[in-house]
Amino acid sequence: MNSASLFTEKHGTITRLTLNRAAKANALDDATVCALQQALDAALVDGTELLVIAGEGKNFCAGFDLSNLDAESDASLITRLQRAEALLQSVYYAPFATVALVQGGAYGAGFDLAMACDYRIAAPGATLRMPSWKMGIAIGTRRLASRVGADIAFQCLRSAAVLNVGDALAGNFLTEIADSAAWPRRVEEIAGDVRALSAGAYAQLKRTVLTDTRAEDMRSLTESLVSEPLKPRMQRYANLRKAETM
Repeated sequence: MNSASLFTEKHGTITRLTLNRAAKANALDDATVCALQQALDAALVDGTELLVIAGEGKNFCAGFDLSNLDAESDASLITRLQRAEALLQSVYYAPFATVALVQGGAYGAGFDLAMACDYRIAAPGATLRMPSWKMGIAIGTRRLASRVGADIAFQCLRSAAVLNVGDALAGNFLTEIADSAAWPRRVEEIAGDVRALSAGAYAQLKRTVLTDTRAEDMRSLTESLVSEPLKPRMQRYANLRKAETM
């Protein structure tokens, strides 16, 4: 089940999803979000025990694709962001192990996608950033706080600072740093750890440990999206980002 923007491989009980928009730094357009959601839904019923998410090329994921912002409306942007939130929830609460393999940049929705995974392995030199609150968008906030703690999450989100791998590991944003050459071995080791558990134990463990805040998270996101015109907020951020790179 492949698409132009997502490549899917399945080897036994391991499913690997590779974002395939390297020319756009694997930014998430609506088609890619929908393809990811379909792949997650399929993994629920095809015997997947470990799902790996990676990015083709130099970057993991540059976040929400704003390249066609002029053609968007508040309504279309709200729908896209709600779909993205639903996808992130599917990853976070998946009944199987999930691994993000991060190289280059993991920004915005790409940061959220990595943080939704149980294992977050980054190559040396990777960087992470979450600027959603610069636009007043409440996406992934509770999930991040559950991963790294409320104080660290608050500092990260209010500043939108770029995190290097050392700081990200120290703050629990990452679970480990490993050169990409070691990733296949680490994936197999993680799969072995999952197989060593009793049938259904991994899913039960996640259900027990994770507080289900799906309804609250979607409500918080939607409230933040409709609190004031959305497109101008995103346009201001896009312009700022463009100025920063000039």
